[in-house]
Amino acid sequence: MWNVIHQRAALIREPNEVRILRVVRDAGEISRIEIAKLTGLHKTTITDLVGKLIRAGFLEETGAVESRRKVGRRRISLRFRPLAGLVAGVDIGMTHAVVALTDLNAHILQQKTFQYPLDASAEEVLSEIATTIQTLLTSANCSQSQLVGIGMGVQGVIDYPRNVLVLSYNKKAWQGESLSALLEKRFKVPVYVENDVKTMALGEYLLGAARGTKHFVHIWVGEGVGAGIMINGQLLHGITSSAGEIGFNELEFPPYYAERFPLTFRNQVMFGQILTDANLIESYRRAAGSTDDGRLSVASIARKAASGDEPARRIIDEFTSMLSMLSINLVNTLNPELIIVGGKLAQNYPPLAETLQDKIRADLLTPPAEAVHVRSARHGETGVILGAAGLVLYELFEPLHTFSVRSSLRPAGTKEGVSPDGESGM
Repeated sequence: MWNVIHQRAALIREPNEVRILRVVRDAGEISRIEIAKLTGLHKTTITDLVGKLIRAGFLEETGAVESRRKVGRRRISLRFRPLAGLVAGVDIGMTHAVVALTDLNAHILQQKTFQYPLDASAEEVLSEIATTIQTLLTSANCSQSQLVGIGMGVQGVIDYPRNVLVLSYNKKAWQGESLSALLEKRFKVPVYVENDVKTMALGEYLLGAARGTKHFVHIWVGEGVGAGIMINGQLLHGITSSAGEIGFNELEFPPYYAERFPLTFRNQVMFGQILTDANLIESYRRAAGSTDDGRLSVASIARKAASGDEPARRIIDEFTSMLSMLSINLVNTLNPELIIVGGKLAQNYPPLAETLQDKIRADLLTPPAEAVHVRSARHGETGVILGAAGLVLYELFEPLHTFSVRSSLRPAGTKEGVSPDGESGM
């Protein structure tokens, strides 16, 4: 793998090492004999690989456990050491960034948020991120050598593997800027940069509602609407890395939307202009004649709907119907097993996922619609952070055939999309 992760990470790039680590992590504690039964690997192979992983610091022996046999050696139990390395996850928002330090299980050890002006430059924000990572390491009594990678989620389209922001409506001044160079130079570790919604999708895949599901779509509603698409356990980027930008789909027949969505449609031209938190709040303000600007929020509207407030219920129903239109297109195109819906509305209004599933099935009575399930995202405000950490963990623990090139710190002599061993990657 990368030289900066030393030789430890290189040990787990082969599928057999990955299989053993996964088995131990999932089991909590397990013996070598039990690993052999679960993986089908030869006992000698397991002994050799476990020894390497112990020396690398990823596994440790926890003592002897009684064997079922009355004679022979007692089995030695093994467990994964999540503090064998540390990961920094970063969520870059419009005017704030959240930086977290996690272990190799993506458990957050330290976290800090800082604010910055809307017109802050990329260099200013990245410099503050570097300072914050160092502060978190110091606060956790950890050294920089324990850091194995940095993952970042940001709004916009990313050019891989240069980690250059190509297009962002909220960070136009950052377009053309590398978001990894400064941090790679400062910490000498690989930095992975991903679109924020795709990052959240990866977080749900590794640690949330999509765990164990290889074909799903994560729809997020916030400042707009976007989707992270996972196909066979890999994020779909597309030729220009803009796959999932469903908010730019146009509303082609305005009179239809004006009639069907009288509370939320006001001559917008794209789905992403209607399906926003701001439009939800403005729609309720207009429908209810509310002037309570200070306390009106997505959460308060969700509470009003849950308590029977008619304008709130109707507005959320319109939102859900429009989400179902986007979802039906995704079901027809991608045939996913699961749709995850996230954002403040999904987080604060639990019936949303079930209602969305009912609308999809009512409007699309076909086997794909019957097969797809809808769930709320498990991670709310921490979704980008956990997904950003997951970018590093995905690289670290996935088998070699999923090797990617998101970090610009590729090993010398390797071509884009090709691993150091010459095998093609994702």
